[in-house]
Amino acid sequence: MSAEQPPHRTHSGTPVWVNGAGSTIIFIHGVLVDHRMWRPQVEALSPHHRICCLDMLGHGQAPDLPGERVLNDFVAQVHEVVETFSNSGPPVLCGFSMGGLIAQAYAAQHHERLAGLVLLNTVHDRSPEEAATVLARFEGNVARGVENAVESGTKRWFTETDHRQRPQVIADVQRWMRDGDFTAKRKAHRVFVSSDAEVTGKLGALSCPALVMTGERDAGSTPAMARKMADAIPDAELHILEDQHHMMPTLAADRVNEIILRFLKRCW
Repeated sequence: MSAEQPPHRTHSGTPVWVNGAGSTIIFIHGVLVDHRMWRPQVEALSPHHRICCLDMLGHGQAPDLPGERVLNDFVAQVHEVVETFSNSGPPVLCGFSMGGLIAQAYAAQHHERLAGLVLLNTVHDRSPEEAATVLARFEGNVARGVENAVESGTKRWFTETDHRQRPQVIADVQRWMRDGDFTAKRKAHRVFVSSDAEVTGKLGALSCPALVMTGERDAGSTPAMARKMADAIPDAELHILEDQHHMMPTLAADRVNEIILRFLKRCW
């Protein structure tokens, strides 16, 4: 997934970076970052599968449509990507954080189009207190801009040990957050803050297997949320990674990738 590789473009303009061949996994990143967060997964999984990483609306090289966003805008974007890359059979859909919320909403509507669903460090059925916390964080970003988002994310996602041992990873995440049009990203962030109730109670009909995973110390995408998702989905497995925070797909990539690879054997 080098900088020189041109992305595939769907009919509506969504950029999708494609690596590898065979059965397909489609990755949806989290809010304020972009497809680059999936580099460890591309390296580990593309020797075995076709890996498709998109930029969601308002992020990276994706278009920013006029007006405000709703959750179904992102569901429609993902549906087009799924339809485009289903030529080798139904794909597995993997979403992180806001990408996981979109993946839940997509699966609730189109689970028959999927071979499997992977939900990493995502949100589900926030409590009133949790909803108030993320709303206050969003309002702070609106008032103070991207540097407020970078500062807040850095404090919540990385430990002192991470700062000592993984400074380049932290610098990469901060750069991804700063890149692009922050106003466009805020449209998506508002959806992330306000839309988790739209999928609550809708996961019981899923016909595809699901993998739900979060970090033991993820305060925003909590183990309790992960358990609620796993309990709601008929065929789901749950993994709570010990001593991990929100950015575990990057910081604990080896552990995450090993679990994903095992799960994929169930899907095809």
